[in-house]
This record gives sequence, C-alpha cells and structure tokens, in this order.
Amino acid sequence: MTIKEDIRLNYKKILVRSTNWLGDAVMSTPFFKALDEIFPEAFIEVMALAYIAPVFENNPHIDSIKILKRDRGFKALCANVISFVSRRDKNEYDLGISLPNSIGAALDLKRAGCREILGYDRGWRGFLLNRRVKFTKEIFHVHEIYYYLNLLGCFMNKNIDIIEKPRDFYFDITRCEPAYELFLSEDESLGAKKRLEKMGILADRDIILGVNPGAFFGSAKRWFTDRYKKTLEILSAKFPRLKILVFGSEKENGIGAAICSGLDKAAFNMCGATDIRELIALVSKCRLFLTNDSGAMHIAAAFNVPIVAVFGSTDHRSTYPLCEKYSIMRKPVDCSPCKRRECPVKHHLCMENISVEEVAARMSSEIERIDLCQK
Repeated sequence: MTIKEDIRLNYKKILVRSTNWLGDAVMSTPFFKALDEIFPEAFIEVMALAYIAPVFENNPHIDSIKILKRDRGFKALCANVISFVSRRDKNEYDLGISLPNSIGAALDLKRAGCREILGYDRGWRGFLLNRRVKFTKEIFHVHEIYYYLNLLGCFMNKNIDIIEKPRDFYFDITRCEPAYELFLSEDESLGAKKRLEKMGILADRDIILGVNPGAFFGSAKRWFTDRYKKTLEILSAKFPRLKILVFGSEKENGIGAAICSGLDKAAFNMCGATDIRELIALVSKCRLFLTNDSGAMHIAAAFNVPIVAVFGSTDHRSTYPLCEKYSIMRKPVDCSPCKRRECPVKHHLCMENISVEEVAARMSSEIERIDLCQK
C-alpha cells in the first residue's frame, strides 16, 4: 500500500489515547505498529493511565508515554470546560486518536491540544471529533485488533465506514501477519528467570503452567475458584514436573491462596506479587496458560504461549487470544455473551456448564505434548 505523501507530511506529531483495560491495551499493539508504518517520520506518543502505561514500555513504535492523571467530580467538570477555552487555538499535536469510545477519552485529547481528533462516533461525543468513523454492526463483531485498525483504514479513505478485509489491510502496511507485541529488556527477562530459580523452578527441567483465575472486569468472566483448584490438583498429580504460577491482582490474593492450598511446592500464589512488567516477564516463561478471558491471557498470547481459555459472558469472536495455539472452552447459553460484570440472571450457566473433567482433559493433552517435546 502506498501512503499518500500529503498524509505523511500533514501529521508530524500524533497522540493516541490508550484503552483503559490491560487486555485491550495488549490488543491495541498491532495498531501502533501500523500507525508507525503509515507515519514513519511522525512523533508518536501514547497517553495512558498509570497502571496501563507499562504495557507500552520498550515498544519501538512509540516515541513517548504520557501518564494520564484523571480528575474526579466537580474538579473534572471544571477542567473539561476550561479545555474548550484554553486549548481551542493551541495545537500541540497534529492528530489525536481515541481508542476508547468514551466522551472522556475524546476530552483528554482535546485538553492535550490536538488539532484533529479521530475516533468512533459513539458515546455522544461526535461534536468533539474532527474525523468521525461510523460505528457499524459489522465492526461490532470483529476481533478487537481490527476494531482499532479500522480507525486507520477509514482515516486514510474517507469514503468508507469499514475495512472489508482488515487482515489484508494490516499485511499491506506492515508486510506481516497481525500479532500482539510486548517488548522485554534483557534485564527483565533475566530477572524473571532468577526469580523462578529462587522459587526452585527451572525452565529447562519443569513445565511451567501459568494460571489466571481472576478477571478484573467482574465475576461474570470468572470460572469458579473451586474448579480451578480441582483441575490443578488433577494435573499436578498426573504430571510431577508441573510447576504452577497463579497470577492475579492483590484483590485476588484470596482466590490464589485457595487454589494453591494443598499443592505445596507445586503451585505458587503470585496474586499481588508482581507489577505489570514483572507479570509480563513471568508469563513469557510459561509453557502453557490456563485462564479466563483476561488481560493476562492476551499477555500470554503475545509470547505465543499455548492457551486454554474459559469463556462465558464475553464474546470469544472479538477477544480470542491472538496466538498460534489456543483452545476456547465455552458452553453457549441463550443469555451469553451478555458482557455484564455480574451474571444478570444469577444462574451463571455459561460457566456452570463447563466441567472440571473437560478442562482437565484439554489441559492434559497439551501438557503431554509439551512433555514429549521437552524430554
């Protein structure tokens, strides 16, 4: 694809408002690669909340990371009103791109001083966007990486509402297949290796299984803690070389502790014991990953770790892990995917119908394959 020279020259400084969720941030990384290919001479900066910003560290397609500090309540309202007045004629960026759909994300770009703002015309924010992209039924069901890439396609061609072949669009720009990209330094990778060794885990001897039983979004996305525990007890008894790292936030420490109890020296509760960069480094050392639909799932996919993912309330078509080998465990019910934080009908059948035996069998076949390759 040949990029028009006038497009390259008109946009020398670009600010991208990042998504607010860990998994969404990982899924946006192909967008940054494509953006850098389209505007190779532009200064590209990402604006992200403090807990999301580490996802973009060491990324060669991003020149700078701006930490977004959010005001709340009356203070936030005043700041947003002032932004319309004080920033109206101050163009510090040629282009701002809003990956989130909220009016707040568009206001963040307005406050930053973006001459033009590109985003989906959703959330009552159309009046803030100079370059509006129509939200269609078709784009609602594509994988999230293509949801973001579609913004670029429509920006380059004002006469379309959606890219017909988003994968081909990405390949034409980058000359490679779409893939998540996370970048670790040598020190970070070595630090993870040494940390595992201190725990008695050796990558060339043990089969490291990463497990993410939580989901920050809400309980509707979580398979049950007792079923994770039973599954891991079955696998640990069957595969003596298995070492299990249970990941999660500090708030999920109780979940991790419950799962690891009784699995001494085989399972390690890492919930709340890592920051985002440490989480990325440790997940990169795993040989297999068992998870709900979560941010950690997408981190594992970035390193092509084979994944078994349990899906219930979310739409697997738009957030499946983008990697070479993954399995989706799901049992469709009439009310799924509801995309709600909590089960609205209280029966949680989308998760209830997924048995320990099914997940353990799927995991066993994967571990047997890894075991054979590692011997």
